[in-house]
Amino acid sequence: MELKQTIVLTGFMGSGKTAVGRMLAACIDKPFRDLDKVIEDGERRTISDIFKTEGEALFRTLERQYLEQVLKFQPLVLALGGGALQQQAVIRLVQQNGIMVYLNVPQEVLVQRLIGDKNRPLLRNAEGKFLDEPELRKRVCSMLNEREPLYRQADVTLNIEYHWTVRKTTNELIKILSTHAPAAIS
Repeated sequence: MELKQTIVLTGFMGSGKTAVGRMLAACIDKPFRDLDKVIEDGERRTISDIFKTEGEALFRTLERQYLEQVLKFQPLVLALGGGALQQQAVIRLVQQNGIMVYLNVPQEVLVQRLIGDKNRPLLRNAEGKFLDEPELRKRVCSMLNEREPLYRQADVTLNIEYHWTVRKTTNELIKILSTHAPAAIS
């Protein structure tokens, strides 16, 4: 199987972009990059630290800048952060440089995956404390409603079912890319 174009995975936090991206890259023998990890390595600090000290606006600027750098090394499999598509410049970059895949995970699955996750700065309240389950549920619903139209701009949408494993999701993604985006993978 050969990767002809960069595959860019998008979706809400907790949708499995990194795990699926790693497995997909291994299956097709291409490099994998997680944009959040690239930013952390480049800035020598965590995403949470960047949010805490510099705010979301600077993080989004860094996200776009690092994306431009990563896209120079094609083809590859790339996982975006869950909020990366909030910038039109990021959407344009991805559309011009690859096939965007939306990993569409049911909201309840996302909530269950995110409960207790201490590495998500957007899942804190105004005082900096992690959200309890009812607050988390509201936040996920609100953010997902806001971001869903952005995710829907993807070239391919993979609707992931409750019971799917990373392997099952990756296999389904390979099938759908082979069928619906043959310019990307063969």
